[in-house]
Amino acid sequence: MKFDFSIFDLQIEDASAQTLAGLLLNKGFGKHHLVQSAHHKKTAALRYKEFGPLSIIEYAAGVPTHISSSKLPDAYFLHVILAGRSTVQNHDSKHTLKSNDSIVIMPKAHFISNDSADCKKLIVKIPADFFHQTAREFGYVSTLNPIQFDTKVNQFPTFGPLFNLLNDMLQQDKTELYERALIYYCRLLSSAILHMFNSHIYQNSTSNESLHRHIGRIRNYVLDNITTDITIDELASLCEISRKSLYNLFERETGLTPSAYVRSLKLESAYAELKSNEHIKNVTQVALKYGFTNLGRFSAQYREQIGELPSQTLREFSN
Repeated sequence: MKFDFSIFDLQIEDASAQTLAGLLLNKGFGKHHLVQSAHHKKTAALRYKEFGPLSIIEYAAGVPTHISSSKLPDAYFLHVILAGRSTVQNHDSKHTLKSNDSIVIMPKAHFISNDSADCKKLIVKIPADFFHQTAREFGYVSTLNPIQFDTKVNQFPTFGPLFNLLNDMLQQDKTELYERALIYYCRLLSSAILHMFNSHIYQNSTSNESLHRHIGRIRNYVLDNITTDITIDELASLCEISRKSLYNLFERETGLTPSAYVRSLKLESAYAELKSNEHIKNVTQVALKYGFTNLGRFSAQYREQIGELPSQTLREFSN
């Protein structure tokens, strides 16, 4: 696989593994212990670029390398193997990645990899806060923080939106872009990652249709307080408008009452929980968590919105 990493902030060549490890730590890619024999020449190479809130690094150590990474910041790391091989142990899983393979490393995770001498990597660091906010803006709902990705290896596309976005970012002169354009690129890339990699997250089709600032503010507020009882007065106060104005706003922007909108988000969160949380044993546990005290009414409202009974969702996940 080959990207056109033609515009960068920093480049080093013919460096030692120790120099490479120092740069990885300094740029927020965690503490790497790279083991290099004394007789090996300085063959490490690196390119680095900051693009809005994201950081992108491409490097090759030039020697067989054992990496024990620790002290990772609160960020997601997309690893793409450009050449060679990398055997990665992450949590309880172990995978061998070859050229074109990719994997997402979770925030603050500890992982070990053994890389071949010809291994070359591209890593994109996405701050967790930015990634989570992007997920919300694109209509995703998750009850797990951080968002949990499957540990399996995915083949990175050599064409299409994800490849084109990342390749464009590597060629872009960020000084020629407005901050808004930078953020837009980064959000699109984050969304493409969410679309490509399997995660315990659910994208709804109703709660993110309105772009009105009050609706967006309320949506974030409700999701931040999803398991609590939220009153209409609370939402009106949040937007500094009257109850009547709040009702008119929701009718115009969503076709729902404020209470129905809150209930919709709670049902979506309940669906995400039943679909992905292995610790859930029964439907009642989830219904009560999100404030539904009448189990029969909860099941009826859930089926109307989701299209199946909550017991079916739980059963499918259990299987």
